[in-house]
Amino acid sequence: MTQTQSNKSADTIRYLGVKGVIWRNDGKDGKPDRYSVQYGRTYRDEDGNYHDTSSLSEIDNLKLEIVRVKVATRIAELKAADRQAARDDEDDEAEGWGQ
Repeated sequence: MTQTQSNKSADTIRYLGVKGVIWRNDGKDGKPDRYSVQYGRTYRDEDGNYHDTSSLSEIDNLKLEIVRVKVATRIAELKAADRQAARDDEDDEAEGWGQ
């Protein structure tokens, strides 16, 4: 599922206003799904409305390092879950459940 197909992220990691949005992209030609990330921050305007931007201050840049580590860990978890789901599907097909 690509970002443009569903507009639903695989996950969002947040830390003190800075976030990393993880998108799942379908693998092609039998390859596993891949993940991409958009980094940014959320802020509130004078009227109290929330907005997102990809512009980061020097302090946000420090926060981004924490988010990047958490995003990398989460992508590893998502990939592990994908591999497990693929193995489960193969097991189901081998047992005749896929018919």
